[in-house]
Amino acid sequence: MKFIIILLVTVSLFACANFKKQDNSLSIIENECNEEKILSKKCEILNLKDLSIDEKENLIGWLYLNGGDGVKQDYNKAYFWFEKSALSQNDEALNSLGNIYYLGLGRGKNYIKAEEHYSQAYALGNKDAIFNLAELYRNNGFGKLPDYNKAEEIYRSKIIDNPYKSYEGLSKIYIEKGAFKEAFIYSKKAADLNNPEAEYNLGVFYEKGIYVEKDIEKALYWYERAAKKGHLDAKNNLEVIEFTKSKE
Repeated sequence: MKFIIILLVTVSLFACANFKKQDNSLSIIENECNEEKILSKKCEILNLKDLSIDEKENLIGWLYLNGGDGVKQDYNKAYFWFEKSALSQNDEALNSLGNIYYLGLGRGKNYIKAEEHYSQAYALGNKDAIFNLAELYRNNGFGKLPDYNKAEEIYRSKIIDNPYKSYEGLSKIYIEKGAFKEAFIYSKKAADLNNPEAEYNLGVFYEKGIYVEKDIEKALYWYERAAKKGHLDAKNNLEVIEFTKSKE
């Protein structure tokens, strides 16, 4: 019985110490707000009463990651706040740390740590993390040949949950493997769900005559759909085709 009581007291003290540690981290922002006497975006986040400490830390991390709202983009500060939030098992912060390591934002790329953080985030229910993990495997993330089997397994397992991303991912795998029949099929499935990357890929298929008969009008159709959604490569290809047609 004494052992149980001592254990409970120890756990309680640890929990309190952890809370104070996180609370003190937000005091950095609180001090800034008091000094500036301006209600900045960071101050607004600090004053959100319905958010937990780790959720606030995660949002501040996002501010520094992307910049804007009076906050200068700073990857090191973004990492600092995501790491604080991740200590409380915040799945969004863990996923963001995975992105930082995968893309090498403010530090060297580390695919092992990216995989670790994506896996932890997914285990906590983050739906984006599993697709980031698939991209890591598909994109030669470990300095080896791409692990298409792992990536494909993930994409296929998530078709029901998220066909939009799953079909796009499968189409990319087959494009890279040169299996253009399958690539076309999955690109079409994703494009039917208004996926701009898939629409762009269909445009390339028709413009170049890959797997399908060359058809510039169909290429224009798919490029236009993708371009309307902001796809830059689709916009560029549209301009080139239209310029070429104007010279004929």
